[in-house]
Amino acid sequence: MEVKCRLNGENIILRGEPTDRLRDVLYHTGCYSVRDSDDAEGFAGSDTIIFNGQLKYSNFILLYQAEGANIKTAESLLEKGVIHSDIPYEVNYCRGGVSCIAALIETEGKTMLVKQGRAKLAVKEDWHADPARMKIEAIANDFYNKCIPQSAPAVLFYDEENCIMVRDAAPASCRMWKEDLLSGIFDFEVAQKTMEALAIVHNKSANSPEAAAAFANQDIFYQLRISPYFEFLAGKHPEYKAEIEAMIPKIRDDRRVIVHSDYSPKNILVNADRSICILDYEIAHYGNPAFDVAFFTNHIVLKSAHMRQYSAAILNMLTCMTDTYFGMIDFTDAKELEAECIPLLGILMLARIDGKSPAEYITCEKTRQLVRDMAGELIRGKLTTYREAAALLYRMELEFDR
Repeated sequence: MEVKCRLNGENIILRGEPTDRLRDVLYHTGCYSVRDSDDAEGFAGSDTIIFNGQLKYSNFILLYQAEGANIKTAESLLEKGVIHSDIPYEVNYCRGGVSCIAALIETEGKTMLVKQGRAKLAVKEDWHADPARMKIEAIANDFYNKCIPQSAPAVLFYDEENCIMVRDAAPASCRMWKEDLLSGIFDFEVAQKTMEALAIVHNKSANSPEAAAAFANQDIFYQLRISPYFEFLAGKHPEYKAEIEAMIPKIRDDRRVIVHSDYSPKNILVNADRSICILDYEIAHYGNPAFDVAFFTNHIVLKSAHMRQYSAAILNMLTCMTDTYFGMIDFTDAKELEAECIPLLGILMLARIDGKSPAEYITCEKTRQLVRDMAGELIRGKLTTYREAAALLYRMELEFDR
């Protein structure tokens, strides 16, 4: 059988039996990067290719399915200077991504990450987003790298045709900060560094016409945050519908800084020397800094509710974090911004219980109800500082366990 397709930018004809694995055909065509873990050539995922704009396992594609396809293998990275023909390299899939598909390219002395956004996110609810958000990721990641090069990886290039970004990979020794927190490791130095980094980026991007123009598009923010976290939640909790709907224009229309929009412990890696590496910028936009602060601190509060035996330490860490951030920002009135964060924090807490992306580690219904109760107090209360909020939450957690 002859199959006409496009391989690494050239029109070619592949030959073989209709049910031959595409991986085998590509390998014998000279694409030696497409390896096979089944016969000990490579590791699981090393048969990764870009097939019609998506990262796929070539072992799972039959030759006849490649008719008219646009195929790219790791050899296509030669023209970008990312890999070199005289240096060995391997390509391996990463596992577990909700919003993205990713693979690692390993070569002598260097590891790079290839990342492509999913059109449909890997969650229970029906949740779609434009894969072109990878361009936002590349631009935002690059901005962070320029602001805090010690805490953000360098971007190598962006493939606009296939919506794929390539950047330096984080060191293999890194550990997700979320794992530390859930293990009961509360490193106040790391916590402070996360808020220092956020404050630096907010300060440097504040009131910047150039940044505002580069990150003006909020479509992805709507698809991945406003729709699943706010509009969906308003339908689940009509008792808070007025407050939730009133919050939407505040976070959408108040444009002051580059907002990461996914600033959370799962996207912060901790090195052995306790330095940090910040990842996942695909929802970045020019908007309200309160969203980043509330979104981030929400993850800390949820862990306080989940691990109530450590709540005093966790909430103390929370106030140290927010004291750091509000003490560093210079682009707005810190007290006013802090007051904006409190009801937004309540809404986001509720969203991680009853929204489209519930916190996977909170499985106890009693704890879920505690979070709902605490969220309600913040949404409708008159609190204006994180210290007030932490004190209230601590009292509620103590009373809940009596």
